[in-house]
Amino acid sequence: MSLNGCSIPKWPVAGEAYRLGGRSWQRAVESLVKLTSAFPMAVLLGRAGMGKSQVAYEVCKKTSCIYVDLTEVGERSMANIAAIVAWRLLSRYGDRGGAKNRIVEVYRKFGYEGLASLARGDPAWTLRSALELAGTRTVVVLDELLPSAEDPKFFEVAYIMHRIRNMNLPNSSFLVTMLPEVYEKIVERIPPLGNFFIHITVQLPDVIPEEEVEDIVSAYCPEKAELARKIVAERPDITVRELLLELNNMPSRRYVELVPAD
Repeated sequence: MSLNGCSIPKWPVAGEAYRLGGRSWQRAVESLVKLTSAFPMAVLLGRAGMGKSQVAYEVCKKTSCIYVDLTEVGERSMANIAAIVAWRLLSRYGDRGGAKNRIVEVYRKFGYEGLASLARGDPAWTLRSALELAGTRTVVVLDELLPSAEDPKFFEVAYIMHRIRNMNLPNSSFLVTMLPEVYEKIVERIPPLGNFFIHITVQLPDVIPEEEVEDIVSAYCPEKAELARKIVAERPDITVRELLLELNNMPSRRYVELVPAD
């Protein structure tokens, strides 16, 4: 939507072209940049639609980053993650290491399918070898790694995080986005991961703070900040995504009754 300089996405999903407003969200970015510079893993926690993916994109803008959207991956497996990360990194740094480097040879001769084959045989080696080519600390975002606490492969996928953490990769960090119910199940059922998560987790607000509504909306359309405050007053549990959809699709007159009478 474009109105007098406004630009509200018609379908507000995360992306490099979108903006991030709200002090809590900006602080989350700053905290995650620090965590990923010091720890092998960081966790971003928040309700669906509250901006986890966009925060992750902002972290990527401030770091050397590989962003992996797991909704686009058929099977959430260590092998698939290793193959995707290797493909992205080798596309960027493929000339480093020379022909003697096995992973580079496979990439040049067989492309992604060759890397996938390597990863199925030894995902840890494939992941480590690819990350070593980067030459600088790399943040790997794993977005939607576990979309539900009821996922039938919950523990199998959670083990991926445990395995990556224990690989002790010296020049990389993994940022995993997570729903609160997924986090709670991991903490309760997998104590080694839960104890680790305590020190590396950043949580977004469960609801939009009243004092941050204007800042969030002004990133897209300052003139709709007042309407946004009225919407949040009527629906205090509304998510950021839902709020942007309301602003994009609804006539302002709907909320006229919320304006105090003279």
